[in-house]
Amino acid sequence: MFYDLCVPWPKAVTVSSAVEYTRSTGPIPDLFRTVATLQALGYTTIAYDYELSGKVGSNFASPIQRDVFSASIPNVTFLSRITILLEDAAQSQALPSLTTKFDILAVRPTTEKLLLAACTSLDIDLISLDLSQRLPFYLRHRTLGAAVARGIKIEICYSPTTRQADNNARRNLISNAAALFRATRGKGIVISSGATSALHCRGPYDVANLATLWGFTQEKGKVAVSGDARAVVVHARMRRRSYKQVIEIVVDEDELRTADNKRADEKELQKRTKQEDEDKKNETLPRQGSKKRKATDS
Repeated sequence: MFYDLCVPWPKAVTVSSAVEYTRSTGPIPDLFRTVATLQALGYTTIAYDYELSGKVGSNFASPIQRDVFSASIPNVTFLSRITILLEDAAQSQALPSLTTKFDILAVRPTTEKLLLAACTSLDIDLISLDLSQRLPFYLRHRTLGAAVARGIKIEICYSPTTRQADNNARRNLISNAAALFRATRGKGIVISSGATSALHCRGPYDVANLATLWGFTQEKGKVAVSGDARAVVVHARMRRRSYKQVIEIVVDEDELRTADNKRADEKELQKRTKQEDEDKKNETLPRQGSKKRKATDS
């Protein structure tokens, strides 16, 4: 199973306009082509990402319509995600209110102090850095290692390398991604597309090959779009459904139904066996009585 946890949701699209996407000719058809391409390339879980900067209002509602393409693109799990551009520590106070509105919470720190807070104390699932720009801080092992130890992953979006016109972004991404790999020792990194066009999408194995430019092995590159990306989804689910991620009781209805049927079959078998034993006993009793009567007559 392969995951792409960053497909930008168009800012101009609301829930009502997303429902009527078949009649529009704007950003939604472009989004559909991007998602359809990712599905054809083998991705089974796709997260729509809504990027937000500034203060988060108390009545802020998610504009993402997760199921808008579910009928047209089957066998894909769609998730909603928000990425908050952290410019002030006060913005983190809005994170608890977003837990029920989005499946995945991500932040993009703009200073080293905010990066430290995101790695050590914020209740989030993902740290997304804009590696196509020159970073205003150094990537240190102690800081990023704290995030990895807490189960928080760091994201690389590869789409700047697939845009033909932006050589500076490509150069910055290769340099910063290599620095990130060294700082994390290759642990806890997730690779997503960040694609706004179908032309920017790449298959999972192409991504693994691309990651070798940043210091990854092909195996680690594959894990970055599968195992580590899946860990982000599991971490997000635990954050939403458990207390401090201590315990969660998950009931699989299919397994529960199978277990109930199995118990019912065992009870039926025991009942049938008991009935057969009683029938055999009843059959042998008259025979023993007839033998006794014959002995008495003789």
